[in-house]
Amino acid sequence: MGSHEIVSRQLNRADTSVLAVHCGDHRFQAGFHEFLNQVLNLNENYDLLVIPGGPQSLTLVEYLPKFSWAGWKWVRFFVEEHEIRRLILIQHQDCAWYKTLPLHLHASTEPRRRQEQDLHRLNQAFTRDFPELAVELYYAGWDSNDWITIEAVSP
Repeated sequence: MGSHEIVSRQLNRADTSVLAVHCGDHRFQAGFHEFLNQVLNLNENYDLLVIPGGPQSLTLVEYLPKFSWAGWKWVRFFVEEHEIRRLILIQHQDCAWYKTLPLHLHASTEPRRRQEQDLHRLNQAFTRDFPELAVELYYAGWDSNDWITIEAVSP
């Protein structure tokens, strides 16, 4: 093992009212970070839940109920204990998690449509369960030059 570097940085003691949920795919982490901090101007002041498939894990009630239960428990914890008022859900292109799911769980076989369907289902569920929560839906992809773009998905 090599030498250990110590992080020397001031602790952010500011409260946050924002929770972001996205996938842990390494190809998108820098893009997600830039989007959240610079485009949405959150300046590293948000709670973060990173899990395979990102927001999709919250929709697996019938197929993987324990995954869904855990995901909802975590989100509910953040909303209640950290007083979250803004929820940012981000899906991304070429998600390996979606490739493992049976096609019958969605109305479409096209991956992006499946992801957008899940985002819409979650938007409806959060609106019902947490009416005070502002939910934002996003989709990340890359262009022909491998530049990541993140765009809003209509609710």
